[in-house]
Amino acid sequence: MRASRRMAVLLGLVAAAAATITLAPPVREERNGALHALPSTIGDWLATEGAPEWALPIDPNENVTVRQTYRQGERIVWVSVAFFSRQDDPSRRNSLSSIYPEVSASRIDRFALPITLDGASQSAVSVPAVVIYRNQQRQVVVYWHQLGRRAYGSEYKYRLALMREVLFQRRADTLLVRVAIPLNATQTPEDALTIVSEIAPPLYAALIKTLLPIGKDHS
Repeated sequence: MRASRRMAVLLGLVAAAAATITLAPPVREERNGALHALPSTIGDWLATEGAPEWALPIDPNENVTVRQTYRQGERIVWVSVAFFSRQDDPSRRNSLSSIYPEVSASRIDRFALPITLDGASQSAVSVPAVVIYRNQQRQVVVYWHQLGRRAYGSEYKYRLALMREVLFQRRADTLLVRVAIPLNATQTPEDALTIVSEIAPPLYAALIKTLLPIGKDHS
């Protein structure tokens, strides 16, 4: 009897889960993501439209992308913000191999950059950073995924948060924010990370202001 009861409970739970999935409303899709232009200036950095594809690869699943080049004297920063919809569909997810250029790289160093995006020291997030060596060129790429106001450096935490969004909010729209810096002969990766720490917080603040309805609080 006990075994039959356990089996009945298990079958009931499976049926309830199946009914929940079947009766749940469809995942909403925001096709344009209300993604507007990035700031024309960030501090002393002045922007021009566009960023090279060889430095920041284009993902074919991007719905909308804003790409800009920021200059301060001879220093250069490339920024890409890409909007992806319906990330509950595996065929539409962003590709990890398109985040930074791996083709023809002779060496790639990976590490994490602790950074405070919203100005609150207790909410610092550790975001991925890579140094790419290609021939005589060196390039640093720092990136994070964003769901509403929340930025995720960990791929695992991002996927878990995305699952919660799909199950409870019936949303699966995300952003991929990338900041790339080419290094000249005298610059070090640490110099680039200092620049990212300067650029990223006002960039994040601009995204929060301009992204609607994605910019609603998803905390």
